Amino acid sequence: MKIRILLCDDASFIRDLIKRTLRKFLPQSEITEASDGKKAQALLNRQPFDLILSDWEMPGMSGEELLLWMRADERLSSTPFIMVTSLGGKEHIVRAVQAGVSDYLGKPFTAEELMQKVHKALVKAGKISPPKVETATRGGPFSSLDIFSGKTELVTGGSVDALTSQGRAKDAPKLKGTALLRWRQQEFKCMIKSINMEELILVSKRADQHPGVFEDVELTLSGGNHTGAAMQHIRAYVHSCAAMEKRPDAEFLQLQLRFIELTDEQRFQLSSLFVDNA
Repeated sequence: MKIRILLCDDASFIRDLIKRTLRKFLPQSEITEASDGKKAQALLNRQPFDLILSDWEMPGMSGEELLLWMRADERLSSTPFIMVTSLGGKEHIVRAVQAGVSDYLGKPFTAEELMQKVHKALVKAGKISPPKVETATRGGPFSSLDIFSGKTELVTGGSVDALTSQGRAKDAPKLKGTALLRWRQQEFKCMIKSINMEELILVSKRADQHPGVFEDVELTLSGGNHTGAAMQHIRAYVHSCAAMEKRPDAEFLQLQLRFIELTDEQRFQLSSLFVDNA
């Protein structure tokens, strides 16, 4: 069965990148392109689609305006809509959720991150069957929408075994380095599970108190292969926080953080420290 996907972005290279990924991992997809929200709107008025992948910032009509128009139309109100954008600040995510977005993917992204979101949306819409076994994902235990809508359904992610002697299994997540997280008057020593130029995922031992969603923290980051180097005074906010085990006495937490206003120097340093570990 064909899966009709509408891809809306004013950058042709982004559309090409997404198309190649979809055709590789979802060969049954039929992809239609639009370079702005107005063109996407015209296409949606002519035929139905199973999934919309849209940028936020576009000429004519933005992704947010397109989403609001769709949610106000009874024919399109339930169509899955994934916002794919470089606007990763919490205020934009909140606005997208309030507008009715199905999921949110920040640029830059990996093929794995894109397909994780696409598969999740299509499974939820009943367009494809769920996988028989859940696999570990880089996107953290909760999606952006799960956090902001108050849902608490846990997606299988990393295991606490990664921090114990049992973590030598072939499929255990490879840790990228260490982080010292400062919040209020507390410090947390963490392992870096995943990191890129926009965000990082940390694994930390549970404490009596820990930062909640939207709270600002300060970080010192050390790359796994750079024992003498560290990045200090890095600002970030908590994007999601979840227990790593499905029980109330879980011993470890997974924190997904997004950086706040990295300078060019910090971006260079981040690349130098972690590019070999990505």
